[in-house]
Amino acid sequence: MKETDDGICCRDKACLVSTDGRRIHDIMRSSKIIFLSFTLTLTCLLLGAGIGNAQNRTIPYTAALDGAPDEAEDAIRLQADTFARVETPPRTAALLRKRVTEDIPTIRSILQALGYFKIRISSDVDTESAPAIVTIRIEPGPVFRMGTITMTGLPDDLQPSRETLGLPADIPATSAVIRKGNENLITFLGSRGYPFARITSRDVVADHAKESIAIHWKIEPGPQCTFGPVTLSGLEDVDPAFVHRNISWKEGNPFNATQEESTRIKLLKTSLFGAVRVEHAQTPAADGSLPITITLKERVPRTVKAGLEYATDTGPGATFSWEHRNLFHQGERLRFRAQANDVLQSVNARLMFPSFFGPWQLTTEGGMANEDTDAYASKSITAGAILERKLTPWLRTGGGVRYRLNRVEENDKDATTYGLLSFPLFADAIKAAPILDPTSGWTLKGETAPYVDTLGQNIIFLKSRVQGSTYLPLLPSKKLILALRGVVGTLGGTGLQDVPADERFYAGGGGSVRGYGYQKAGELDDDDDPTGGLSTVECTAELRARFTNSLGGVLFLDGGRSFVDSIPQDMTDLFWGAGAGLRYFTPIGPIRLDLAFPLERRDGIDDAFQIYISIGQAF
Repeated sequence: MKETDDGICCRDKACLVSTDGRRIHDIMRSSKIIFLSFTLTLTCLLLGAGIGNAQNRTIPYTAALDGAPDEAEDAIRLQADTFARVETPPRTAALLRKRVTEDIPTIRSILQALGYFKIRISSDVDTESAPAIVTIRIEPGPVFRMGTITMTGLPDDLQPSRETLGLPADIPATSAVIRKGNENLITFLGSRGYPFARITSRDVVADHAKESIAIHWKIEPGPQCTFGPVTLSGLEDVDPAFVHRNISWKEGNPFNATQEESTRIKLLKTSLFGAVRVEHAQTPAADGSLPITITLKERVPRTVKAGLEYATDTGPGATFSWEHRNLFHQGERLRFRAQANDVLQSVNARLMFPSFFGPWQLTTEGGMANEDTDAYASKSITAGAILERKLTPWLRTGGGVRYRLNRVEENDKDATTYGLLSFPLFADAIKAAPILDPTSGWTLKGETAPYVDTLGQNIIFLKSRVQGSTYLPLLPSKKLILALRGVVGTLGGTGLQDVPADERFYAGGGGSVRGYGYQKAGELDDDDDPTGGLSTVECTAELRARFTNSLGGVLFLDGGRSFVDSIPQDMTDLFWGAGAGLRYFTPIGPIRLDLAFPLERRDGIDDAFQIYISIGQAF
């Protein structure tokens, strides 16, 4: 046999195979491959279609929840797949039943977290209907109450009370309450000098006979410590002595974790620092002292603010302020503020020394103002000093001296110059939060000052004013707030005509009784100009709603007036205004637009409505 260019040639003629024959053989083999590939592809397509049709076959269903407590229903619908995945039904009835069955422990845990332990849960899956009907029925039973509390590992003199733990007897034994009890226990031990205390175990036992929960803690208190040396980190322009004056403890005092937090908050409230971190060492020194590190990040000490406003009665207005919060490197605060509108133009400066005399703060101030209203025209220069102190984080009190030189012209009479020396006293209690847009809490502010004229007018009088407000959330989300405000002021010791016109009480305007002109909610003279009064009463109710994160609305009713007498004779004789407004919420406070109408409009005196635009809520 030999190989040629045309193929393989055998000497035996019967074995002769040509190149063309081999090609025919290859073609036949390729045809078989193509046929097999086509058959396999067709089979895959048919199988895929079958699988796709099988996947498209599902068991649509509706789900009902009966008997769930109101406080649990939302959580169940969010966490149980039977309700949360109703739009993605399973492929078979068996899988639907499995989904319902697997949700029972989830529902039970939700109810137990809310204090329900005598729970009965049943379910019904009707797959004969189209769609299928799933019903889960709950009998939650009573809410279990807090029962006995025991602890091991603590000496008798270190046992916290139930009230300290926030676990008084018979309150609902919810998981949130129990977790808070854990936190309060560690906080209590930390405030008694045990910063490394830990809970090694906690047993929570439900007593079905008594329908109560018993808790037993095992605790390792760790070593008792004292405050050690303090290291400051991150200071640049602030004097370290200023920081040390704001530390709530002294070296060697028993360690108290709450004082660490109060120091952090005090330093943040100075507005000098953007971040404050107070940390203690992880191990005490040999003498039991615990070194402390305070890490601070300073803020830029200067701030510039500007604002615009508009009111129908006072026209367009603007405010501008500049502040330096660390003038001499120990938190001294210098502020300049200017204000201008059609009625008032003023500028004033204030310099505050935060630690002038121990916990007392000294504020010196001075300013000039020009005021031209329908009631009077006044030009004044004021200077004074106030010494104040914070008695608690929310209560402030103080007093001082102020001198005001003012020239007042009233009703085209000759101008009179007064030199009023006063000794103001005040107290502020503020428990409303947040400050820029309160949604809960209350405020109460009172001030009084005796005045005496030093320029021969022979005037002595006492002026006092009290203002309070409260903020009541009507929904748990705090998106609907009822805000209430009341003001009472009185001036005694002399007659109305002897009191300078710019020191009398007036009502009406954007910060008073909306709907009435500035200072016009009171007695008027023959020219329909306000005369002012020796007393004033104001009250306001606002219903504040928040529609989105940035948009809200208000309905309001204002009442008030100024009275000629020091003690109002007829408290029912008030001017009333009502209206509605929009609020646009920004990081610096809400932008306010109010439209107000006088409910007792006087012909030729009161406009049909008033418009107010400014930054901040009305109160």
